[in-house]
Amino acid sequence: MTDKNEPSAPGRDVERTAPPEGTGSSFLGGLYDSLASVTLAIYLLIFLALTSVIGTVVLQKGRPEQYLMEYGPGVYRFLQFLALDDMYRSWWFLTLLILLLVNITLCSVKRFPRAWRLMTQSPRVLDDALFKRMKHRGSVRRGIAPQDAVGEAERILASRFGKVRRERDGGSETLYVDRGWYGRLGAYVVHLSILILAVGALIGGLRGFKGFVAIVEGQAVDRVPLRGKNTAVKLDFIVRCDDFKVEYYPGTQQPKDYYSDLTVIRGGQEVQRKRIEVNHPLIVDGIYFYQSSYGVDQNSTVTFQVLDPSGTVAGPDVTVRAGQSFNVMGDSSTYVIQQIFPDYMGGSPAVQMSQFLGSGRRDFLVSQAAPDRDRLRGGPVYLSIKNTAIREYTGLQVAWDPGVPVVWLACAIMIIGLYIAFFVPHRRVWIRVDLDADETAVLMAGTTNRNPATFERDFEEALSELKGALKGRKG
Repeated sequence: MTDKNEPSAPGRDVERTAPPEGTGSSFLGGLYDSLASVTLAIYLLIFLALTSVIGTVVLQKGRPEQYLMEYGPGVYRFLQFLALDDMYRSWWFLTLLILLLVNITLCSVKRFPRAWRLMTQSPRVLDDALFKRMKHRGSVRRGIAPQDAVGEAERILASRFGKVRRERDGGSETLYVDRGWYGRLGAYVVHLSILILAVGALIGGLRGFKGFVAIVEGQAVDRVPLRGKNTAVKLDFIVRCDDFKVEYYPGTQQPKDYYSDLTVIRGGQEVQRKRIEVNHPLIVDGIYFYQSSYGVDQNSTVTFQVLDPSGTVAGPDVTVRAGQSFNVMGDSSTYVIQQIFPDYMGGSPAVQMSQFLGSGRRDFLVSQAAPDRDRLRGGPVYLSIKNTAIREYTGLQVAWDPGVPVVWLACAIMIIGLYIAFFVPHRRVWIRVDLDADETAVLMAGTTNRNPATFERDFEEALSELKGALKGRKG
């Protein structure tokens, strides 16, 4: 935004931005103006912000069963149609980013020439026309030697505003200070940072990947299945899960914390070990491994003893996996393990069971810590856990975003640009001394593009000091 009191070079009071070559037709000229408009930039930023909110609410790159369980088949089809399940890689989101890049570039190209003129072609002589246009101005006449007035003016300008330059013009001499000219570059530095930020997002969206991998304790992987795709990324190293632990709140099955001990193997050699937990990932070659979930390996087994109500063995032992149905001797029911708890209530293993008899269903718990617990269920037989072969797996979210360094660079540049834009005002102050020995006329004027209240205070103090200094030298 331009200060209404900003002076312009002669013949340049009205800015005229010609369309670039090749936009001679009204259609192309109008298209150029539309793409270079601030209004378009505002709408694009608002739309990108709103869609980013959707991206934080809707799970990105989840497994189909997660969406079906959360939203149902109808909403899931809608999410897929609009690519809202992988929004940041969708064609329409990337198109918006590219359009924003074009808009910011054209905005900067269109407006930069005038800013450059204000930075490099400030008037050096305070003529009458320039003096009248200034909001901040003042004058004083004293019967003192012109060179004395020039000396006082130079001293005051240097002490309050910075380096002083001189310009002789006929019967007058102008002293002027042009300080903080680079403050006008702040907006363009911010524009540049947004461009770099968008480039970083495009790099991450086009080249990066996100996936999920489950590693059973003692096993290793060198491939990461990608979210929403039937492909996997081959790693240049191997990740092994040495151990996985869950800590529960006392007396509950509510997890308090869970973590994995991972080892990175490259070329047959262990090169890195780390215990990861939520918000403390393993990082290898810029690839992040986040602790995300856990569970019991589907090949884990539980071996039951089959006992009659008196506690006598009523049939052979049965070894089964979770989800596997089985029958036992002396009972016409069908049993299924619904869930295995490796460390039930901070103690021994337990299993959540279902008993099916005809059309009826009954759920119950069998715990190794209480071998006779299932006897309370009644029936011809009851089950007791004899031993288990349980292995847990750690679920890891894996992400590689090569655009992250570019995004960090953009953030640093943006901070610099915002500092320049808001805290480095472009101040220009002129003092003209008419070289008339009888009655020396001194005119002072100034302008700024930022913090006008502070500049007005500094200007008035300098003007008062100048008047006092000249009054003290009066004959």
